[in-house]
Amino acid sequence: MGLIAALVFIPLAVAVLLMLFRTDRVRDVIVVGSAAIIAVVSVATAVAYLGKPTSFAFTPELSLAGNYVAVAVDLFLCGFVFVQAIRCRNRTMLALSAVQLAVSIWCGSFALHPEDASAAPMYIDTLSVIMVLIVGLVGSAICIYALGYMKDFQHHEDEAAQKRGEQASDRRHQFIALMFLFLSAMFIIVTADNLDWLVAGWEITTVCSYLMIGFTRTADAKRSATLQINLNMVGGLAFHVALVMLHIAGVPLAINSLADIAAGPQAPLLIMPLLMLSIAGLTKAAQMPFHKWLLGAMVAPTPTSALLHSSTMVKAGVFLLVKLAPLYMVYPAASIMVVMVGGVTFVLCSFLAISQSNAKRVLAYSTIANLGLISACAGVGTAEAVWAAVFLIIFHTVSKSILFLCVGTVEHRIGSRNIEDMDGLFARLPHLTRFMMLGILGMFVAPFGMLISKWATLVSFAETGNVIFLILLAFGSAATFFFWAKWLGKLAGVPQRAENVEGAVHKSEWFAIGFIAVLLLGCCLGLPVISTQVVSPYLEYVFQSSPQFIGVDNMVIMVVIVAFIAIVLLTPWGRATKKRRVEVYLGGTCTDPDSRRFHDAMGRTMTSTKRNWYMEDVFPESAITNIGLVVTTAILLMAFAATFIFDADFLSASSFYMERTVLLVGPELPGLLLGVVVFAVCAPVLGCLLDGLDRKVSAHMQGRVGPKLLQPYYDVRKLLGKEDASVNAVDEAYVTCALIFCMLAGGMFVSGSNLLMCIFLVTLATLFIIISAYSARSPFADTGADRECLQVMSYEPMLLIMSVGFFTATQSFDVAQLWNLDMPIIVSLVPIFCGLLFILTIKLRKSPFDLSYSHHAHQELVKGITTEMSGRTLAKVEIMHWCESVLFLMWVGMFFVWNNPASIALAVAVVAVTWFFEVFIDNNFARMKWQSCLKYAWIVALVVGVVNLFYVLITPFI
Repeated sequence: MGLIAALVFIPLAVAVLLMLFRTDRVRDVIVVGSAAIIAVVSVATAVAYLGKPTSFAFTPELSLAGNYVAVAVDLFLCGFVFVQAIRCRNRTMLALSAVQLAVSIWCGSFALHPEDASAAPMYIDTLSVIMVLIVGLVGSAICIYALGYMKDFQHHEDEAAQKRGEQASDRRHQFIALMFLFLSAMFIIVTADNLDWLVAGWEITTVCSYLMIGFTRTADAKRSATLQINLNMVGGLAFHVALVMLHIAGVPLAINSLADIAAGPQAPLLIMPLLMLSIAGLTKAAQMPFHKWLLGAMVAPTPTSALLHSSTMVKAGVFLLVKLAPLYMVYPAASIMVVMVGGVTFVLCSFLAISQSNAKRVLAYSTIANLGLISACAGVGTAEAVWAAVFLIIFHTVSKSILFLCVGTVEHRIGSRNIEDMDGLFARLPHLTRFMMLGILGMFVAPFGMLISKWATLVSFAETGNVIFLILLAFGSAATFFFWAKWLGKLAGVPQRAENVEGAVHKSEWFAIGFIAVLLLGCCLGLPVISTQVVSPYLEYVFQSSPQFIGVDNMVIMVVIVAFIAIVLLTPWGRATKKRRVEVYLGGTCTDPDSRRFHDAMGRTMTSTKRNWYMEDVFPESAITNIGLVVTTAILLMAFAATFIFDADFLSASSFYMERTVLLVGPELPGLLLGVVVFAVCAPVLGCLLDGLDRKVSAHMQGRVGPKLLQPYYDVRKLLGKEDASVNAVDEAYVTCALIFCMLAGGMFVSGSNLLMCIFLVTLATLFIIISAYSARSPFADTGADRECLQVMSYEPMLLIMSVGFFTATQSFDVAQLWNLDMPIIVSLVPIFCGLLFILTIKLRKSPFDLSYSHHAHQELVKGITTEMSGRTLAKVEIMHWCESVLFLMWVGMFFVWNNPASIALAVAVVAVTWFFEVFIDNNFARMKWQSCLKYAWIVALVVGVVNLFYVLITPFI
């Protein structure tokens, strides 16, 4: 108990000290020293209680005294907000605060009764330990970061005040004191079992957020702070109403005892309180229709965004939902409400992030979207879904924290948070840019944690037959790729000349960013250990079930890939200095490659401009926001209406659920490595022959004599012998990574390993090709990269739907399971197979959807994504294309394989027909616009996904 008390009271004492000692020197010592102590105590707490669920018994007198303190804090905060509402003259804030104050008094009157003193008001389990580490390590690092950041912030404030002829006040001590007070409140939330205590910490975080958002006292800050407090008061009011209901019903207010009550005769008493607590969690997690408060919070200083609205405060909401997860299996109305609100928020906010050029708004919408995914997983209530939710919490915390900190530092260095202004940042802030790229990769790329989390999410929703959310997940994930890849590409651009301004970054900022980067890599590299030694025992204790989605061999491969990517990004590996540097192609004589100026054919000096593609017309912010507000509000209202329409027995009946245990039948690590070797040797040969045959057949269709069958081989050999020249020193390294990942994906497939991981690795390979194109800072290569991002967003939903269909047909993600089937999977997956054939045209770079590579000369003079590539780099791209073609055609063949050796002949025949069909399309259809590519690919994925998945997932319940 001493460790828990230290976690709560040390930050509180630090907050008081910071208000007393206001000089920079003393403040730096206090913050760094106390942050180190909090981090050490957090780790000690984890060591002491990891895997050891512990309730902390209090004497009745001490427990009742704690109730008195909690009620006093709660009433004080409600009163404070009421007074602020009067001062602000905001009617909505005044009305909400008055109602919440009244309900808080009513709730407190119950908590002060001696019989309501909990015997064990504090509790810690593995989930609490994870949150303690998040708050104690990440939160403390952000407090250290704030030291340097706030010095720059105060400097800018002083300069602005001097221009107005005024003197700026120094309130940094208040800001950092609020940060430590917030940490204290978070430790209360994650370790309190008594809901009366938990709600006190809950309200402290709300008020701290209000004060920190409004810290600058500008009109925007005040407006955003008011919006935050109003929306979070809705959740706070719902929380208090739930406590009143529980008090009246005579139900113990121990959050960990609610599952036992739900399993007994008192189950109907929890229907309405669970809905109210879910509203509180969704509000704190900034889910639609309450999400706008987090967007407004981006006006606050960056430590506010990083601490409150990325890594900790919003995690309080999903922490509560995950704690309530076992109840959602019992109460279908609450489960459906949380799942649907989270799912709709995930997909719509992913769309909204696409149209944003402000880096902080991208981070905000991404945060809301990922919290929606976590909320939806919690709402499912199965062990598999909670497994996914926990890992999403971990990886979102470390990845998003490093991004917020980097964006804040970049803003102070370049004076802007606009993504367009980050062009050439790779040379101006090289180390900071690499950390940002690492954080972005951690947010959406396999194997940085998100792969396995999405994996578990797919399984959990397939188990429960939730077709709608599977579709939302597929489309939301595709949108996620688009906006992250564009930002990553903007950071990857390497100018030839730029001034390094990194020397002005404070040591405290470097420490925090570096420390969290180490945590990110540590979580990725330690994923197998975290899964088996931390999360699985917790699920075994709570759900009596420990899901296993992926074999140890695949986890080892993932760890190796993470280490490899970290080496590529954070070290000089692959950045050759012997290459001859050449200018980018600009349609004339280049005079300045960095500013893209050139002399055109008429002798005029021209400038070629290129900005990122935000698709505001396709994903309009206001329209999508309004749709989300209407849909999610309707979902909430229908959930509460259900309590009046249906009887209590129906509302407390178990949710529909079908056990679908994942079968792990793939090869061990030696078999997987053998598959990689076989694919790496055979696929380029087969791909080269297919490419040569493609040219001959195409020539025959066009009425001309084609080249030799081995002409592609001669072309690549010629490329390998060309002079080693490049527009920068990194493009070949990125292309090499892409080729390696492509061969690894193919090796996993031919060895019978995991199909979903194979798909994610193909996407990872494509991403590195995109980064390579963006790194040239060429208008034509950028355009090709934009098109490739669009095409990935177009076909990615269909690939995820295909993986779900494969799982439903085989009960496994391992390709080797095909040989154990009595019939081919095409029998049950005809619509999905047709969808695969449609997107195969995109994946094989064929017309009418050959929008990014411009692979054939008759289509475009400039080759788009490969415009600036030559020699060995372009040769590797061609070899990768050969390997991809072989892999994608094998995907077609897998639909016709079962436990009959003769099925191989059938599969080869189908592949041959499919290949010829694609060549025919390529030569008989003109190129379509990107709008058609996106529209048709999404329509096909939506139709076949709904039709096929509805049939295979819902049929068992009928």
